[in-house]
Amino acid sequence: MTIKTPEQYAESLKDGRVVYFEGERVEDVTTHPYLRVGTELCAMDYVFCNDPRYRSLFMEQDEKGESHHFVFRPPESAEDLLKRREIIQLMARTCNGMPGGAKFTGIDALHAVTAACRGMDKELGSSYAPRVEAFRNMCEEKDAAVVVAMTDSKGDRSLRPSKQKPHQDYYVRIVDETRDGIVVRGAKAHISGAPQCNEMIVMNCRAMREDDKDYAVAFAIPPNTKGITLIAPAPELVEEGNYFDYPIVSRLYAADALVIFDDVFVPMDRVFMKGEWQFAGSFAYMFGNFHRLSSDSYKAAELEILVGAAALIAEYNGLEKSPLIQDKLSWLIWYAETTEALGKAACQNCVTDPGSGVAHPNPMISNAAKFFFADNYHQALKLIQDIAGGLVATIPSSKDYFNPETHDLIDKYLGGKEGVPTEHRMRVVKLVKDLSCIWHMVATLHAEGSLSAQRLSFFNLCDLDRYKGAAKRAAGIEDGKEHPLYSSLPRFPTWTWKR
Repeated sequence: MTIKTPEQYAESLKDGRVVYFEGERVEDVTTHPYLRVGTELCAMDYVFCNDPRYRSLFMEQDEKGESHHFVFRPPESAEDLLKRREIIQLMARTCNGMPGGAKFTGIDALHAVTAACRGMDKELGSSYAPRVEAFRNMCEEKDAAVVVAMTDSKGDRSLRPSKQKPHQDYYVRIVDETRDGIVVRGAKAHISGAPQCNEMIVMNCRAMREDDKDYAVAFAIPPNTKGITLIAPAPELVEEGNYFDYPIVSRLYAADALVIFDDVFVPMDRVFMKGEWQFAGSFAYMFGNFHRLSSDSYKAAELEILVGAAALIAEYNGLEKSPLIQDKLSWLIWYAETTEALGKAACQNCVTDPGSGVAHPNPMISNAAKFFFADNYHQALKLIQDIAGGLVATIPSSKDYFNPETHDLIDKYLGGKEGVPTEHRMRVVKLVKDLSCIWHMVATLHAEGSLSAQRLSFFNLCDLDRYKGAAKRAAGIEDGKEHPLYSSLPRFPTWTWKR
């Protein structure tokens, strides 16, 4: 197979796709002043694959001796999942905490449809799994950039997909079918990397009922297909390329998009689910299992930056030995290290899906990792802002700092600890400001599943009888419903004391 260079990847995006940004049609996402930031983020995947220092991590050989990207292969063990985690963290550390790479969300979707289709074929006798394998082989051969288009625009959240008003296209649905394929209509929201991909794996975001069967659909489609329109959101990015004032935000724009399907034809060999509503939930569930591995991995790398920024500003302010500051830093360190430990434990205690043989992170631990870092993120920002002080909100711009007329004044009066250049102190304050941006705050809560979704998962995944068994044993309750873990234990005490 061919491993693309970053330049070849960029060239592959010049295919006539319909992308809009702030009211204008974008002719080339690789040269647009904002969208090219997302293109460069995705291109890091190809940078690593072409770097001899990282080839053994990113690449592997198949039984024919041909090299291909490791992530395309469905994971079969804890070792595979930990390697995937290592790749994501390397990307995130390189990209300032962002989940870089051209296959970040798409691989999670590819593994999800692999597992879900194998299970569905076993139960129904359908033949979706071979289509998935053919698609996988094509992606390997072309070294494709792949994203997932999963989250529907939803409309009225209190209504099911087929009951929406004033129209029924808030969720992507099948509106027609021919012998050669299906026609779909609807919209997917917050689709990271959509303007920069070669392929989109489209799948439902929830379980369905029988009257929602038209919405139980999964398929793969190139973004330049007729009828697809991508509308990129207004950026958090203020001044592209200004790495002094915006060290994170200037390199953050991932080019999420609202992806609209206006009667799009999908060839049948690219359709992975077509109305089998009973299995819709398994597609969403399996994607969540893999995508939380991704979030647990890159967030751990992002938190390294956050803790480091807090430690640096404390040092530059001369407060690194303050017990009050050290207490705040201790909390932040605990937060980062626990996030890392939980994410790694989810891989080490992986689960093999019996219907497909595909290994995925332990759902309970992985959900716990996601909930832990998301639920505590705003507290972490509160602490780092407290350590940094009010200058985060009022710091002058680089234009004033590097202006000969004002530079010396700023350099003198915004200095901190002796021996620390004022420029260094300003740079880390700008970093704290960027870490507090709305993108990070909202994405941490809602990307890869909301806090409510995690809470629901805890209850649904929990073996509550095990907890009840522990309580029954301690209380001396024998009702014939003991949990196997506790019913097999020896009696305690092992003998009866005579009084």
